[in-house]
Amino acid sequence: MAEEELIKQIQELRDELKSLEELKLSIRQKINELRNLKAKYLETIRTYRNRVEEIKKELNELEAKREEVVIKRRELISKLRDVKNEFFSKKREFNELSSFSKVSVDSIRKKIDSMEWRIITESLPLQEENRLIKEIGRLESTLNKALEAKKLSGELLELRAQISSLTYELNELNSIVDKLTSDINSRREEMRNIYRSREEVKQKLNGVNEEIRGLVQNLVNTASRINELRERYASLNQRLREVRLARIKQNEEKIVEEKRKLVEEKKRRGERLTLEDLRILYGEYHE
Repeated sequence: MAEEELIKQIQELRDELKSLEELKLSIRQKINELRNLKAKYLETIRTYRNRVEEIKKELNELEAKREEVVIKRRELISKLRDVKNEFFSKKREFNELSSFSKVSVDSIRKKIDSMEWRIITESLPLQEENRLIKEIGRLESTLNKALEAKKLSGELLELRAQISSLTYELNELNSIVDKLTSDINSRREEMRNIYRSREEVKQKLNGVNEEIRGLVQNLVNTASRINELRERYASLNQRLREVRLARIKQNEEKIVEEKRKLVEEKKRRGERLTLEDLRILYGEYHE
């Protein structure tokens, strides 16, 4: 192969090697960028995982608290039901005695005392005494019913106040349950959003991993090609050196041959030969 062709091929190899080295550097830079992105995705996934664990803990606490409040509310509802039942029962009793609720207890007692005093202090006809005794009995019955109505009225007021208090407390518990339920639903929704976001990041991570694998394979192929070209480059350089050495040797032999002819001509003319001429003549001369 001609020296010019070797030089041309060596230059082409040098250019190709330069391009491949630049490509290899570019691939490495891209791989590093993707690895940084991968690290970012992994950190995001870890953050999501930690937040999910926090939410699960919060959910356990919220659900336990809600269960506690629900049990308390259930007990309160049962108590309120019992108080209402008692209220309506006494209300029915009071309604039966409602006509006696406005009766003056003091007035009845005075009438009874007055009649009893007459029976004790006066000499009454038997018929009048019996009438008074009968009237006293009626008044005492009325008094008892009036007292019972008054008692029931007081109890109804107490029960109504108790119902109002229990209802207020129940409303408070309902508000707490609603708030806890809202917090629980909010946490669950947040966790669902995190799961969706985490899945999206995982898909991106899979894409990055796939791209990295492709680039690594490309890098391996490029490095292999560079090694092949370097071997070819070294081989061509060696060949070029050999060609150049052969050319130099050929030139040297040509010069020596020309000098030898001059010495032989000098010898034929009978001229005295120098030591250098003798070396040339007998093949001991080296350029």
